[in-house]
Amino acid sequence: MCHDARYFCGDESFVSWEGQEKDLSISLTVRWSRKRKRWESDRAVFWNDRKTKWSCRSEDGKYYHGFRSLRALLKSYVGGILCEKAYCYGMKNARAKYWFSQYPKQVTCKVTMRCTGPLPAALC
Repeated sequence: MCHDARYFCGDESFVSWEGQEKDLSISLTVRWSRKRKRWESDRAVFWNDRKTKWSCRSEDGKYYHGFRSLRALLKSYVGGILCEKAYCYGMKNARAKYWFSQYPKQVTCKVTMRCTGPLPAALC
């Protein structure tokens, strides 16, 4: 989801943001739906298919698939949200922490990363 801005605009003339870095974080809590037998948040649903691969679809139509674990899927999904909200075109040192609750059954994933620069205003 986070790509170099040159990939989007095909133009090398954008302002270079090299050297400017910012630490960012965001968290998401998903809860287990007994009725639907899947994990849900306000904006997305997460499920495990027959081939033991984890997938997710957000309300805006984005689809993530092929993850070996719910943890890996959550890290990618939450990291993507963070990247989009910060208009970040490059990231590094992405880390995730997870908190589990039995009653009610839910998982909170907090992703922190270092953004290497915002997207140029023309692409935002």
